[in-house]
Amino acid sequence: MDRCTECGSELRDGSERCGKCGATVAGRTRRCPECGKRIPLKSVFCPFCGKMVWNDMAEDEPPQPENDTSTAPPTEDDTPTNPKITKLPHRQRKKRTGRNRIIATVLVVAMLCGAGYWLYDWGGGGDKTTNPHQTITGADTTHTDPERINVVDASAIYGSTLIHDNRIGDKSVQGPAAYALVGSRPIIIGINYFSGEKQRSFFKLTMLYKEDGRWHCGKEIVRYEDGNGIIEMDRDKLKIAGENIPRFVRIDGKNYFYFIYMTSPAEKPLGTAESCHLKLVLFNIESSDFIQLDYKCEPVMANGTALYYGSVTNKRETPEFDFLKGELDRLPIVYHPSPAEIEMAAPSNASHKWVNDNDSLIGLLRDGKQEVTLTLTRYNSPLFSRSEVDMDTRVSTETYIYYVTHGGTVFGYNHITKKFFIAYVDDRSARPQIEINSDGSLHVKAPSVDFDLDPNTGKATLN
Repeated sequence: MDRCTECGSELRDGSERCGKCGATVAGRTRRCPECGKRIPLKSVFCPFCGKMVWNDMAEDEPPQPENDTSTAPPTEDDTPTNPKITKLPHRQRKKRTGRNRIIATVLVVAMLCGAGYWLYDWGGGGDKTTNPHQTITGADTTHTDPERINVVDASAIYGSTLIHDNRIGDKSVQGPAAYALVGSRPIIIGINYFSGEKQRSFFKLTMLYKEDGRWHCGKEIVRYEDGNGIIEMDRDKLKIAGENIPRFVRIDGKNYFYFIYMTSPAEKPLGTAESCHLKLVLFNIESSDFIQLDYKCEPVMANGTALYYGSVTNKRETPEFDFLKGELDRLPIVYHPSPAEIEMAAPSNASHKWVNDNDSLIGLLRDGKQEVTLTLTRYNSPLFSRSEVDMDTRVSTETYIYYVTHGGTVFGYNHITKKFFIAYVDDRSARPQIEINSDGSLHVKAPSVDFDLDPNTGKATLN
């Protein structure tokens, strides 16, 4: 039971005034924040629990009485349940609230600035650099890339993620993949491709994103090929196993995924040269647009190596196309002839070129080697004038026509592809005899060598 602060008399429960002296109880007392008992208004320590309730060195004014309209004394429900939590005086609460608001405002501004920079960086940031590593992977002072996943590991992650997310089953073949830290976001883009006879050939790109420490499949883009050409993306066959392809690049402020592939006819009519298309592609990560360089080419043998030689069919004057043209000039699979080789490739030098390419191989046949593969260069224009050709030597099949010149050179013409080629040049200028075998191959009988030639493959077999 509480006592009157004026006379010390015991107070009955619910009393507003002292029954002995008539003093007001609530107006000159307040509750102890520790134990909940009513204590004199100006008390420094609670007379019941000893809690310090007013420090006159920290407060300019003494505490004011509570505006307590309750007539009931404190009960057990009014007593704080956590004795370690004390209610701060009003002025101190006001100071702390203001300080918290300032801190919260600073944090919000910092977060907004960070988000704004991320959007600026992801959108290109107005940067015109073409340095792919610094801008795309984030290897600068703003972002660091602890993973740095190479093409082989990225392809392995890509394949396992497709299986985990059930993104397989369309009979497509897994191609390569590449990793980059774009802005501050790690991504992997991989390629699958399908070559069909009854179904159109296609390739598809799938973007992987990382969440909760695991890679997940995201957006998927499918692109169909014109016709039913065979798609080739094997890095070994394209001679780019040691190259940084595919990869992410940044051109004119835009982020691209760069990759290459080749298409060739699914079915080649008898005697046709294998016409292929080597395609260098930029995929815009933001817009999902494709920019493509089409290099129409044919296989050639250069220094004993199978390469491809041709020309670009769709030239453009853009920064992206300039990048792709520079990449084409560096690809190991593309034949890059020297000025002397370009001159040698002219139709007027066809016989001389055949000797340079095949003289040692014909020498092997003369020495008894059973089979060699000759290099047959095909030309779009005639190799000889009519006056140089013995028209009586003409032999033909459904696809090929052959003649022998007065100088002893055997040349052929494919009337399906409209291509000319040299089949044999006699080093003694002797005129060989030619005829067509039952299997359609050409039989060449010269003073120093006798062989059959398959013009489709260039394979020469000793008789």
